[in-house]
This record gives sequence, C-alpha cells and structure tokens, in this order.
Amino acid sequence: MKTIRTYFYRASIFALLFALSLHGFSQGKNIEKTYRWKQDVNEYVNFTFNNYDCDLVIHTWDKSEIEYTMSVNATLKSNEDASRLDSYIEELEFSHSNGGVKFNNRFWTSKKAVIGRKTITLKGERTVRFSEFKMKGEIWIPENCNLYLQSKYSELKLADLNGRTTLELYNDKLFGGHVRGNMEIKAKYSTLEFKDMKDVKADLYNTDIEAGKIGSLHAVSKYSNVNAGDAEKVDIDSYNDKYSFGNTDDIRFINKYSDLKALNAEYIELDCYTSTISLKTVQDIDLKSKYSKFELEGARNLNITSAYSDNCKIGKLNALNITESKYGVYRIDHLESSLILTEGYSDKFFVTETGAFKGMKLNGKYIVTEMALEKSLNYSFKADVKYPKFNINEDAMKVRVKIKEGSDLKMEAVKGIESEGMPSFFVNGYEMAITLTEQ
Repeated sequence: MKTIRTYFYRASIFALLFALSLHGFSQGKNIEKTYRWKQDVNEYVNFTFNNYDCDLVIHTWDKSEIEYTMSVNATLKSNEDASRLDSYIEELEFSHSNGGVKFNNRFWTSKKAVIGRKTITLKGERTVRFSEFKMKGEIWIPENCNLYLQSKYSELKLADLNGRTTLELYNDKLFGGHVRGNMEIKAKYSTLEFKDMKDVKADLYNTDIEAGKIGSLHAVSKYSNVNAGDAEKVDIDSYNDKYSFGNTDDIRFINKYSDLKALNAEYIELDCYTSTISLKTVQDIDLKSKYSKFELEGARNLNITSAYSDNCKIGKLNALNITESKYGVYRIDHLESSLILTEGYSDKFFVTETGAFKGMKLNGKYIVTEMALEKSLNYSFKADVKYPKFNINEDAMKVRVKIKEGSDLKMEAVKGIESEGMPSFFVNGYEMAITLTEQ
C-alpha cells in the first residue's frame, strides 16, 4: 500500500510541475515583429535563399536590389529569451560568396519539443524556450535574377521569373507564374503549379506538377504525377508515375509501372514495363516493352524491338515491324502498308481493314492472324508451315505449288494478275492460323 501511495504522490507532483511550466509559458513574452533586410545587387545576381517552415512570397521588380521581410509571431518563456531571440534575428544579414548573395532564414541549429518543452538552439548562442513560433516572409528580387531556392515544409508563391531558377523542395506547396528562364527542380513530397515554363530539368519523388505550355523536359522521377500542356522535346526516366502532355515534339519514355498520355507527337521512343500508354497521333514509334497496354489513334510506323505479353489497340497505322514478340495482342482498325513479324510466339493480330497493302511476312509459332484485304488486291502467297490453319480463298488463286506431307505444308500461289513487285504474303512457322478475308 505504501508503494502505491508513493507512486501517486510522485505522479501528482510531476503533474503539478508540468502545469506550472505551462502556466509560466502563458505568462511569457510575445514577439510580434517584422524584420527587414536590403541588399544592393546587379540585375543578373545569383541569389540563394534557404527557407525552412516559413510561408514565402517572391516578387520581382525593376530595382537592382534584394529586399526580404520576415514576420515573426512567437511566445517565449521569459523576457530574457525574447530579447535574445530578437537581437539574434536583428543581426542576421546577407552573405556573399562566388559572386552571389545568400540568405538563410533557418537561423537555429535545432528546434525540439520534448514532453511539452519546446526549445530553439540559436546558431552560436544558447537555447531559448518557446510555446509558439511562426514565421512568414516576402522577397523582392530583380527581374533577371538567377534564383536558387531551397525550401522545406512551406507554402511558396512565385511571381513571373525571367532568370535561371533552381528549386530544391521538400514537402512544399508552390504556386508559380510564367517561368521564362530555364528551370531545374529537385523535389520530394511536394506540389507545384505553374502557368507555363521554359526548359525544365527535374528530379522528382512523390511530387505532383501542373503546368501550361512548357519547353523541353528532362525528368527522372518516382511516384509522381506531371500534367502539362504542349511541350517541346520530352525525355523521361520514370518509375510508377503518371505523365500527361498536349502536343509534343519528340518523346523518350523509359519507364516501369507508369502511364503516359499525349496528343500529337513526332518521334517516340518507348521502353516500358507494366505500363499504360495512350497517344493520339505520332509519326514514328520505336518500342521495347513487357506487360503493357497501348492505345494509339494513328501513326506512320510502329517498330517493335521486343515485346512480351503486350496489348496494342491502334486506329490507323502505316506499317507494323516487329523483331520479336511473345503473347502479344495487336488490334488494328486500318493497316495501310505492311506487317512484318521476324520472330513471334503465341501472338494474335487482328486487322479490320487494309489500304494500298504491300505485304505481310510472318515467322513464328502459334500465331493467329485475321486480316481483311481489298477485294481488288493482287498478291503472291507463300507458306512453309507445320500444322497450318489457313482460311484463305484458294479458289481465287493460281496455286503453283502445294505439297502437304503429314503436318507439313509448302505452298506457292498468286491471286490475280502476277506482276513484278506485287504485294507478297509469306508465312513460316509452327501452328500458324491465317485468315484472309476480302472487303
């Protein structure tokens, strides 16, 4: 019983001391003050600003001067702590190095909260105690200033920027205007919005970007979303991301577990793994892929180096050239010119209609092909297949060679009037199922 009474006695004393500590804070000294710094610079100055847990607005103006204001709202334990903090902030100033100007608004070495006891250890000074501490700031920089902004845990608002800009962000929200100079972004756990941007180099992790028209984009990213309007050249190394663009020039998209959407593009290089690609119209595509889905309204040439268990849905295509494919499904509404499969395994091709067709060449095992041809198309047909499954109009052909030995078939035939350079169909392999219909 004595042990229990001693425990409750000590607990009561601790609770009383804790309450007195909090009461002491309620009687503490408040600081509500705006601090101001100015620095004369040249128009194209390199300005580095380190921002921490401070909402910040950055303006541009036509002065050759940088101005920074920081509003502090804090409650300190004592007048001594308040005076020490106030004097310390007043003595902060811009620093100069390598032809540039710097300012760091993280003026402490540590900020802690342990069992209700909050402390800030000032750089080179003793620790002060506080109950509340909030900051917000505004910066005015020359229009053509080159800005290097490091920030954490803040909301940032940027005016239109003309100079070169470098952003290093962590858990920030940024709202920007027009970016007319080149920009480099390194961001984690952040959200960025811009009206439009010029050329961008980005390193992203779990970050979202919204932008209007942009210049070229070179990005390395993971777990991020990028949604932009029209773009110039795009080069992306992606992991579990989602990208969306309007009209673009060339696109290089090397990725795993990622999505890409775009409207009209010139040339596209794709290296995909478990991805979803949706494109409107493209000139030429070079593709390497596994376990991916593709939707394409129209393209000139689709060249596939290797594909494994992909699903392609294509509106209009001029030519499909495949070096190697396994377990793929290719659905094409209109194939204008040709289909070439150098090495296939258990692939399926469904072509709803063809145009001025030049021919087809298939080599593989367990291939299914269903193709509709123009009724007036004249072509040569050759086959060397084990276990063939052909559904073709032999009655409309002049069969020159047809040798069937067990499960093997060799066949040569011509439909229509034979001519030099006429469209040709060649089928070689094992268990090839070919259906040619006329439309």
